[in-house]
Amino acid sequence: MISADIQTFKPHPLLRNAHLQTIAGRYLAGPTPPKKVILHKVQCPDGDMLALLENRANRKAPFKKVAVLMHGLAGDAESPYMLRMAARYLTRGWTVFRMNHRGCGAGAGLAKNTYHSGKSDDVAFTLDQITKLYPSTPLVAVGFSLSGNALLKLLGEGKDEYPNNLKGAISVTPPVNLSLCAAELKRPSRRIYDYRFVRQLKEVTLARQKQFPDFPNFEFPANTTVWDFDEICTAPLHGYRSAEDYYQKCSAKQFLGNIVTPTVIIASDDDPFVPMASFRDAQENKNVKLHFTRGGGHMGFISAQPTPLRDLRWMDYAVLKYSEALLMA
Repeated sequence: MISADIQTFKPHPLLRNAHLQTIAGRYLAGPTPPKKVILHKVQCPDGDMLALLENRANRKAPFKKVAVLMHGLAGDAESPYMLRMAARYLTRGWTVFRMNHRGCGAGAGLAKNTYHSGKSDDVAFTLDQITKLYPSTPLVAVGFSLSGNALLKLLGEGKDEYPNNLKGAISVTPPVNLSLCAAELKRPSRRIYDYRFVRQLKEVTLARQKQFPDFPNFEFPANTTVWDFDEICTAPLHGYRSAEDYYQKCSAKQFLGNIVTPTVIIASDDDPFVPMASFRDAQENKNVKLHFTRGGGHMGFISAQPTPLRDLRWMDYAVLKYSEALLMA
């Protein structure tokens, strides 16, 4: 069982709305980002490469430990929450790796193929690379949003593709039912998020077409949704019959019952694109702790009162606290 005395989350009184929480979580200032970065290129079997950024802990840290952070849809290793969390871990003596999914961030131009919510093999490649660098150091993996789904899928697939030094995993607001989440994004009150995701996905697709002459030329309607994008682009690129086929096969909910690695899932009951219904009827598993909050939006979690980290970012505090607990599990 995973045990950690976590301060109860209460949304800030000025940010009780899920949309305000989501927006504030992205744009409010955080700690100073780490400056010294080491770039590693992870070779994939198909010839693509992933860009992995390492921030090393202070050499005086008494106990060596490693955290790997993985970003969400249309993000990269330089996304604000990735930099903020890296800084948090470094102050506690962790060495931090920030993964870029294919073609993202420092990996632009290194990968012809794209990523998606079910690319658990890329997560496995990344963990394997880190283990080669730190073979006996305890490791905790943290997946945000899309990466949270891919991480849970990897852990539940039962293929033993993750290293022995992986002590635990944390999945933050994961879309464990992809079909339900895509449908949620179609709602009028959620279309602003859908539009933003699609705009960035189109930009990445166009960049692929310019970088790789043999990359398919996709045509997208003016009002393309995330579901449309997955139907037109994601599914055929990755061998799925349709968007729904991709969603059915890659949603992590079906894999939760098979997870043996100590794992924490953090989600809010008002997430604007990962509804609580996503977790309904999920198979119980003593190795998986579900931590649901009242309020918080999508990766917002701006608290009404300061956390032990001396600010209002409850998500940062909870992820760090659970990470330390997982080392002891």
